[in-house]
Amino acid sequence: MAPATAPSRAGTDPAHAMGRLCELRAERWLVPVVAALTLFGCDEPGVARSGGGTTLAVEADSDFEGPRLADFELTECSGRTVTRADLAGRPFVLDFIFTTCAGPCPRMSASMEVLQDELAGSDVRLVSVTVDPATDTPAVLAEYAERYGADPERWWFLTGEAEVLYGLARSVHLAAAPDPKAARGFQVSHSTKLLVVDGGGVVRGYYDGDSEAGRLGAIARARHLAGR
Repeated sequence: MAPATAPSRAGTDPAHAMGRLCELRAERWLVPVVAALTLFGCDEPGVARSGGGTTLAVEADSDFEGPRLADFELTECSGRTVTRADLAGRPFVLDFIFTTCAGPCPRMSASMEVLQDELAGSDVRLVSVTVDPATDTPAVLAEYAERYGADPERWWFLTGEAEVLYGLARSVHLAAAPDPKAARGFQVSHSTKLLVVDGGGVVRGYYDGDSEAGRLGAIARARHLAGR
């Protein structure tokens, strides 16, 4: 009798299975699956993140196209109203954060600060959207922006109605959800991705907002889309 075949490692080892997933080519239908697998939950301190999270961290000149950002009307920290139309015509890097976050948000904003420096002189804009609008008023976001040396002409901070903010995240296949039972600083779960979006509002890549590799990938992609 033939010996029993050993079970595949991929079927028994979650880490190996995730690694295999991260080797798959970035196709449009993978966006919601991979994005869901690479989220970091701010609702619990110490939650493990996906080590790679780069399945859709495409090369700078890739033809990858993801979902289109939903229409929105939000308030920038300066007090002016901003819509998707105001972002048209030039690429931008988008992330979702909140100012009282005790998890990854400070590191994500530090990454955006690096992008601001590295992309100086280009047409690339930076956009940070809060996922905690009850706390993050325009005035609070303005103080947060100042903390990171944000250039108000190049790096916008947006807030507004919770339904609009969470719907905006869902439109690009990212999660954002409040947890009223969580301790302050972990009251919202959200993605730690940096999204590079083109001038038509289409996502052109997802990058780890909490790693040097993610920053470098986002910078290269944004530069390419900006034509420099």
